[in-house]
Amino acid sequence: MLFTELDLTIPAGQLLTITGPSVGGKSTLLDAVGGHLLPGFHMTGQVALHGRDVTGLPPEARGIGVMLPHLSVADNLRFGLSPAVTGRAARRAAVKDALAQAGLAGMGARDPATLSVGQRARAALMRTLLARPQAVLPDSVPPTGVRAPTSGKVRV
Repeated sequence: MLFTELDLTIPAGQLLTITGPSVGGKSTLLDAVGGHLLPGFHMTGQVALHGRDVTGLPPEARGIGVMLPHLSVADNLRFGLSPAVTGRAARRAAVKDALAQAGLAGMGARDPATLSVGQRARAALMRTLLARPQAVLPDSVPPTGVRAPTSGKVRV
């Protein structure tokens, strides 16, 4: 049993770091919030994002981003864009700007599998941020593959 009772509220705009020993349940907590618990894993209670119960929702309905391997880097970013960004020109400009901010200018047509680990991590992070999610759940900070000097350059 990883947690016997957990009641956690993180105010909007706040950053929370969860630390603990290896195999202490940090990743399992993120999996529970993101909807990625393995079948057979028993969880009671509920997961709520901004007061909305998302316990029964699939991962894609929770507002938390992922990188899709069958799309190009630019298409992944485009797919992740917030619905608030409308119009073809505005969406194209947002993707171009995101690629530049992530240090991936000129790499939009590439398959994510051809990127280095760091480039893939930055693309995934930008895709997540472009969606303007309710929550971002990196399993490490900075996210694995994003070097500390690079992490300061990524802004949305």
